[in-house]
Amino acid sequence: MKKRILFGAVALVLLTASCTKEKHCRCAVLSSQQVRIISITQGNCHDFTTASYRDILDQLHVDTLVCTDYPFEADSMIVYPNQKKGGAEE
Repeated sequence: MKKRILFGAVALVLLTASCTKEKHCRCAVLSSQQVRIISITQGNCHDFTTASYRDILDQLHVDTLVCTDYPFEADSMIVYPNQKKGGAEE
């Protein structure tokens, strides 16, 4: 009986943790070369269409965005300064 309760509690914790997983959305700003990375805990990256921010003069700006959650290889690349392109150390 204790094993079933323990198994149920672990399953519930894992289910809760998987539902609140953080997503990283890559968003392109239309009419610009800027890319914004937005982290969300719920919802869909494709639902983001605008981003509001204030500049140094406290003026409100609104950017139109096109977002995706597609994982790009460039986001996960790690470059070490002591390595050549082939991965061998100098």
